[in-house]
Parts: sequence; structure tokens; C-alpha cells
Amino acid sequence: MSDQSPESGYEKTKAGRDVVVDQQARDYFDTLVGEEDSPFYSVQRIDLFMFALGYGRKRSGRIELGSGRHALFNRPSLSDQQEWIIKSIAAYEERDPQVLRDEKRVYKIAQEYARGGIEELYSLYVRPGDGFSELTTDIVQLGQGFYDFDD
Repeated sequence: MSDQSPESGYEKTKAGRDVVVDQQARDYFDTLVGEEDSPFYSVQRIDLFMFALGYGRKRSGRIELGSGRHALFNRPSLSDQQEWIIKSIAAYEERDPQVLRDEKRVYKIAQEYARGGIEELYSLYVRPGDGFSELTTDIVQLGQGFYDFDD
């Protein structure tokens, strides 16, 4: 008997132990958390991943992972809130909550959005001038969709 739900088309899978990125993204993460002049200096990779995931979702979209697979952190180290953010993004992306049956797909979506987001963040970091003031403006503009800052 198959673990695939006939109405949804999603196979029941379990995600791997680690959240992975490709070699290029790993280099971006290492630079952004390792360089003292980076606004992400000394930030935990799991937290930068979540930020990149959200930023990628709003700004750059999904980018398929390139060559090389590197564990960024262990999936069990995600908090319940972080895990539900990842699941919510996948359900929204697929427009079907049945995607949650397919944990491999859920994490693939998250990894691809984070890949797009980390590339954008790295580009802001290496851009001449103050690219992160643009990031601040982006975050404020994104927040205005959720909150009324005029009050």
C-alpha cells in the first residue's frame, strides 16, 4: 500500500536529519556570520537561515541548490516556532496543506527560498556603499504590510 494520498499527490516522507545548503550558499553563510563588519556577525546559522528564508520568500524567490551539499544545522535544533514557519511557507507555496505529509518537499521549499535569500543578503553585503540600509528600508516596507506605523 502506498503512502501517497490519492487526492493530494503528496507522498508521505520524512525530512533528513540536517538542513542543507549548496557550496556557494555555505560560503555566503560563513562570510556573513564570520566577518566582523557584517550585520550578521556571530549570528547563529539557524537564525540567519530563518531570516534568509523569509527574505527569499519576499524578495528573491526560490533558487535550486547547486553543486555540493553541506549540512548547515541539525533539523531537530529548530524551535517549534521555526518549524511551523517552514511548514507554513510550504503550505502557502503549494496552496495545499497536504504538502505537510511530504517533509522532504517542505524542507526543499525552505532550502530553496533560503538559498535565494542568502544570495540577496550576500549581494547587499559586498555591494559598494551601504547596501544594508536598503535592507533596513525593505524590512520597514515589508512590515508596513503587517502593522500601521502611522499611529
